[in-house]
Amino acid sequence: MRRRIVFAVTLLVVLVVFASTSRANAHAYFCTFKGYLAYEATEGTTPRVVGHVLRVVRLEPQRGIYLAGEVTLPEWFSVYHLTCNEDRIELLGTYASPPWWSRVVTKYIADISKSSDVRIIGPIEYPGLSWSDAAKDGPVPGDLGIFGRVAPLPLESSDPGHEYQLLRNISGRQTKQGWESHTKSEVVQRDLKGKVLQRFVLYETQEVRTGD
Repeated sequence: MRRRIVFAVTLLVVLVVFASTSRANAHAYFCTFKGYLAYEATEGTTPRVVGHVLRVVRLEPQRGIYLAGEVTLPEWFSVYHLTCNEDRIELLGTYASPPWWSRVVTKYIADISKSSDVRIIGPIEYPGLSWSDAAKDGPVPGDLGIFGRVAPLPLESSDPGHEYQLLRNISGRQTKQGWESHTKSEVVQRDLKGKVLQRFVLYETQEVRTGD
């Protein structure tokens, strides 16, 4: 009987840790504010990314869509809430690494007051705040990955001559190796007649699932 209890507790711990780790890797959260979009990117799911970073993409009349800067985030930091403001971005989450029961709610602030620079402030820890409550309370961020919305999202900017949209495409096909799926999220710039003038890929991943 005791062995069964120990096994059950061990299995529960493994499942919780695995779920937490999967949560950190499966999402690509983003938020928007007038003139920019901020998103977390991880190695293997976003072009030209090493590790775990926060990127800021600006939308401007003269330069169009461009990467204004990025900052490195801890590898195991799992984002619960991502909030964009005029001059800063707030990230609230926990570390999804073992031991799961000692996770402390942590906040990072990205200072974007300078348009061509991003500076990280933190970590700011909240040891008295439950991580489960922190995950529930607050705005749910958008997701560029497989859990995100498919409909085009208009992006607000100060550029009167162009329109900007966040587009997401999911496709799949059956191959000899298995089911091949492709997910891609990008920001596009259009002229006032609807013609696409510029594309900027934020997130792209391709995987094959076998029948095993």
